Amino acid sequence: MRFSVKSDYAITAVLDMALNADKGPVHVRAIAGRQAIPMRFLEQVMASLKKAGLVESIRGAQGGYVLSRDPRTISVAQIVEAIEGPITPMDCTNGAFEHKCPQINGCVVKEVWEDVRRAITGALSKVSIEDMYKKKREQEKTVMYHI
Repeated sequence: MRFSVKSDYAITAVLDMALNADKGPVHVRAIAGRQAIPMRFLEQVMASLKKAGLVESIRGAQGGYVLSRDPRTISVAQIVEAIEGPITPMDCTNGAFEHKCPQINGCVVKEVWEDVRRAITGALSKVSIEDMYKKKREQEKTVMYHI
């Protein structure tokens, strides 16, 4: 299974917002510049994150984007699903396409794909933006001590 680069951009943007939350709303242009993300992609990503309720936009001269929830409560799985939709390695694990498969009843292959879906979702759900924030801050401290 492969996720799009937009998912990577979304995780990076949300992490950037968490790292810069003390400075107030974060401008898309600032995130794009710091993280080397093309503006046109980042605008699409931010719209998807807003629609999913993960970020809020603040209008005005001092506006920008802020996280809509505490970073502890935002998982990587939620961000990926905001961009990609439900994590489904095969259509039959989505539930919406079961009627199209003539072998859906008693299919043992579907069980394998369900296990894969649960494993991926579980791994991504265990990592919060706060976890990533802490790792990034630790990396920065380590780099500062070695200079």
